[in-house]
Amino acid sequence: MFFWGKVGEQASADLTQDTFETLCARQDRFRGESSVRTYLFGIARWKLVEHLRRSRRDRERFDPAQDGVDIEHVERSITSLFALREHEALLIRGLRSLSLDDQLLLELKDYEALTARELAEIFDVPAGTIGGRVSRARERLRLAVKAMSGTPVLADETLHGLDSYFRAIRGTVQDLTKS
Repeated sequence: MFFWGKVGEQASADLTQDTFETLCARQDRFRGESSVRTYLFGIARWKLVEHLRRSRRDRERFDPAQDGVDIEHVERSITSLFALREHEALLIRGLRSLSLDDQLLLELKDYEALTARELAEIFDVPAGTIGGRVSRARERLRLAVKAMSGTPVLADETLHGLDSYFRAIRGTVQDLTKS
């Protein structure tokens, strides 16, 4: 599910397999300073960044702290998936407008419920900086949702229900990936 909404179904499966192959190949490098889960997400993040760098059409440098994921077929499939659920669709569009690192940070925190320490390990930054990064990413998401919403009421409802919308999206994606 980590890759699914950013690269599409086939690339997601390939990247998932590649991530687990790397985890197995590098098991001797795991020093136990973090959880295996955190180590795995760190590998997955770099696999995603490498994939996006290789697949850039214009071959410009991809910087996950600045650049977002704008893959037309993925955006259409996710938007249509939640077409009947305005809040979730608006949240997804808002997230997709953010840089990749902002997307991952919010998704890992709110969707995967990782701690600040775990996030710091994945992003290779001091733990004290994660709170500020999350706050700035949430503010950018808030501004994006407000800009994309048709009405102020829709934006406010979406922003006030972020946690429940993340849980609803997670449940829907899990149901879809099981079928």
